[in-house]
Amino acid sequence: MKPIYRWIYIFLGTVFLILGIMGVFLPLLPTTPFLLLTSYFYTRGSERLNKWFRSTTFYHEYVKGFRKGELTKKQKIKIIISCYICLAISAVLVDNLYTRIILGCIAIVQAISMFIIKTKKENPEVMIKK
Repeated sequence: MKPIYRWIYIFLGTVFLILGIMGVFLPLLPTTPFLLLTSYFYTRGSERLNKWFRSTTFYHEYVKGFRKGELTKKQKIKIIISCYICLAISAVLVDNLYTRIILGCIAIVQAISMFIIKTKKENPEVMIKK
């Protein structure tokens, strides 16, 4: 691979990482898609950055389960609520029937995708008696 492409991948991975981290704190900015893109670009750009990213809490909390095709019920609900809020705001602000239909189709695809992805059971906390 040419060095210029490697640096472009690293740059894009870093940009999406920053956006993903901002998404943790800003309710309408999605986190998981940006962190998935970070993983994609770091995999192609730098082995060292890819290993570092896969060791972070962000990767384990937002990306690992998604890449394995399984999410917890809590993660699914969080994704659906944030997505539907964004779609509803967009539908209200747009004064175009076709755009609203497309947003409705996106909402349906979102719901279907949440049914397709496996629901991982959350591990109950083990209480140790002394």
